[in-house]
Amino acid sequence: MHARVSFEEIRKIAHLARLSFSEEEFARFFQDISDIIAHFEKLNELQLEGVSPTSHISWSDPPMNADEPVEWQGSDLVLQHAPHVEGRYFIVPKVVEKEEKPS
Repeated sequence: MHARVSFEEIRKIAHLARLSFSEEEFARFFQDISDIIAHFEKLNELQLEGVSPTSHISWSDPPMNADEPVEWQGSDLVLQHAPHVEGRYFIVPKVVEKEEKPS
């Protein structure tokens, strides 16, 4: 199975993710995505019959930090480090707008 992606598909994905590239950057990005897909195609060729699935590579549980309660300092401390605040809210740029056609 060969799942190839086209320039147009990658342009659409970049547009939806609000990424902008120069033509040179886009060509490099396209090549990187193509290489990643090729790598996963190789993984799909592995013969895994009889191999039991695992959720992680270690058989032992990782050490856990103690769950110790701490006193909440309030939102004022957080808000004073924010670049843009209005009242008790963070001001952030709008990132979701009406759908545009990719250029």
